[in-house]
Amino acid sequence: MKSRSKAREIAFKVFFAVDRGGSSIPDAFSLFQYEPPVVLEYSLRLVNGALKYIDEIDKIIEGSLKNWEFDRISVPDKEILRLALFEIDYVDGIDDGVVVYEAVEIAKKYGTDKSSNFINGILREILRGRKNEPKEI
Repeated sequence: MKSRSKAREIAFKVFFAVDRGGSSIPDAFSLFQYEPPVVLEYSLRLVNGALKYIDEIDKIIEGSLKNWEFDRISVPDKEILRLALFEIDYVDGIDDGVVVYEAVEIAKKYGTDKSSNFINGILREILRGRKNEPKEI
């Protein structure tokens, strides 16, 4: 597994433990102490960033939902969306398509049978909406 892919998966596990399980970031990361430093550094960047911008990210997710309530999204799906949107919006030099693909792969592994399609649909809808926004002059 490539280092960024591994970092995203670790970030998901840590973010889930911190956001929902009440673990501290250092405690959650201690489970991955034998991973390469570059992997842990990128994971930490994703977790800290998603937590820092969680309110803004949640508003973006809510704005993309059609006939669905934010509170009805499963916890793993929310965490995957939050991490992916942080990376898309706040990390330079990362291809959006790669982030979407990897979010879908994490959803297949840790979500429900419908999670991967849901994650793909929400992220694609958000990105499509941004492409259709008029440019400022």
